[in-house]
Amino acid sequence: MSSVSARRQRGFSLVELVAVMMVAGVLSALAAVRMLDRGLLDARGFADQVASTVRFAQKAAVAQRRRVYVNVDAAARRVRVCLDAAPACAQPVGAPAGDLLDFTAASAVSLASGAAQFSFDGLGRPSIAGALTVSASGGGSTFSVTVEPDTGYVRRS
Repeated sequence: MSSVSARRQRGFSLVELVAVMMVAGVLSALAAVRMLDRGLLDARGFADQVASTVRFAQKAAVAQRRRVYVNVDAAARRVRVCLDAAPACAQPVGAPAGDLLDFTAASAVSLASGAAQFSFDGLGRPSIAGALTVSASGGGSTFSVTVEPDTGYVRRS
C-alpha cells in the first residue's frame, strides 16, 4: 500500500520549481527592458507612417491627375500632404479613413530631411532631382524613407 500512495504524491521538486522561477524572472526582466525603450518603437512606427503617407501622396497625384505636395518640417517633426504649394497647407489631402494626412512624431523621435517640400505630378513623378531621404531616429537606431528621383519609388530601410 505504501508504494501506491508514494506514486500518487509525485510532484515537482524544490530545485525544479526554483529553476522555473529563475527562468521566468530573467525573461520578464528582458521583456521589461524592451518595453521601456519606446524611442526605437516610435522611430520605426514614424518611418513606416512617413513611407505609407508618401506612397499615398503619389497615388493621390496620379488618381487626381494633379500635383500633390509633401511638406516635411524637420524642426517640428511634422509631415503634411497638401494640394497647394503653400507651407501653411491651405488645402490638405484627406486620408482614406477621413482624417487629414498631417501627423507629428513623438517627442523621442528626431526627423531629418533633404528637402522641406517636394511634390508628385499627375504621372507620379517626384519633383526632386536626386534621391530624397527622410530619416527618423530614436532609441539609438535610424530608419530611412527614400524617394527615387525618376520613378518616385518609395522604400523604407
